[in-house]
Amino acid sequence: MKENRPELIRLITVCALILLFILLIGALRAREHPFFRIGAIKNANQEQLPDTVKRRDELQTDRWPEGFRLLRYWWVGGAAVYIAEMDRTAKGLQFDIELANNQILGRETITGATRRLIEKNVQPLAGVNGSFGIREDNRGRGGMIFNLHIQNGELVSIPVSLDRWGYSPPSPWGETSFGVTLDGDFLMDTVRLNGKLRIENGTTDTLSVNAVNQICDSVCPVVLFTPRFGRRTLTRRCYEFTLKEIKLPLTGKYESKFVVTKVNPRGNSVIPFDGIVLAIEPRLARDWENKITKSTTGTLEIALTPKKWQHVQDGVGGNLRLVRDGKVEPELITFGESRGGSSYRHRNGARRHPRSALGFNDKKLFLIAVDGRQPGYSMGMTLYEMGIFFSELGIKHAINFDGGSSSTLWALGRVANSPAHGYERRIFNVAMIRARDENSQ
Repeated sequence: MKENRPELIRLITVCALILLFILLIGALRAREHPFFRIGAIKNANQEQLPDTVKRRDELQTDRWPEGFRLLRYWWVGGAAVYIAEMDRTAKGLQFDIELANNQILGRETITGATRRLIEKNVQPLAGVNGSFGIREDNRGRGGMIFNLHIQNGELVSIPVSLDRWGYSPPSPWGETSFGVTLDGDFLMDTVRLNGKLRIENGTTDTLSVNAVNQICDSVCPVVLFTPRFGRRTLTRRCYEFTLKEIKLPLTGKYESKFVVTKVNPRGNSVIPFDGIVLAIEPRLARDWENKITKSTTGTLEIALTPKKWQHVQDGVGGNLRLVRDGKVEPELITFGESRGGSSYRHRNGARRHPRSALGFNDKKLFLIAVDGRQPGYSMGMTLYEMGIFFSELGIKHAINFDGGSSSTLWALGRVANSPAHGYERRIFNVAMIRARDENSQ
């Protein structure tokens, strides 16, 4: 036993040194977590910061183009907040939106989406995960947006308002779609489809359309499926009509003639590349199955409201409004003070989690990610805490995006924040800041 004692002491010493090294690295990571990957300097220009900010770091300053900043705020409540800023007057920058995999079905990392764009000579500078959606179900929907998506003027997705987590509720709190018009105006509203299908059968019957590229069911009984959705509609027992000789893509102000070329009473129709599919929920379809038949002709009309949205070039939806006119959204104040009791369907927002958001004021656009679920580094924020903090930073209007483990801010070639699961999760769409097209200047 005496002969083995020196080896035992050496083993204990080595183990103690390893443990000490691990604790030291953990302490450093808790204090400067993403510093291991992205160079940072402290608030160099000595701007006045809110009392709730312990410190602000400027990240990758040597790579900032004119009108762009990448910042990390250390919030006193125990969260790291990453913000990519764009000056609204910057001539070389613009807001943009990108759909994962270039269609509704499926998901993609922000890194993957930016690589695709770079191959097309688009230069992304920053992007944050945007809309809420379904990740998978037994119908093969392995990713599907629940919110608005307008890309390059094309109306890709628009849902109904629902008081359900992930959707925009039918109240001012649900004014959560952000859009940019061709004139560069920033908008934040509840957006409604106002779609109508007029049948030319001697009586001019009119069918109201509820949504574009969404799940067709009893709460959303009439849906248009465009080629942007995917190969098939993936509906269950819906009555479906294939419409051809119709203009594509759909837009915010739209009118086109069509002819019905196929009727499918079982659902899950193939979506033609040069047409769309009209899906009607089974109970409502009883009123229309004899009015719409093969060779039926008619007109499809769409007029988004508010009217300014008919001219939106790029738009993205979230689920709840955080800041209005520089103040916390009134319904969010009630929600925060009741700790979620005022709206149990959105009670997820009353807990501290990783979050993503978009905001703007008269001078800047902000893409935001709040890290969370990482003790010793960042625990996240509630929606109420986000609203208060954003208003303190001078953000005039802000909406909540999908968060949790999806919360990711990609900037200047890499993931800037620290996603909750330790890796970049696949998401539904990306709200981003990019270099402006030379043709659009």
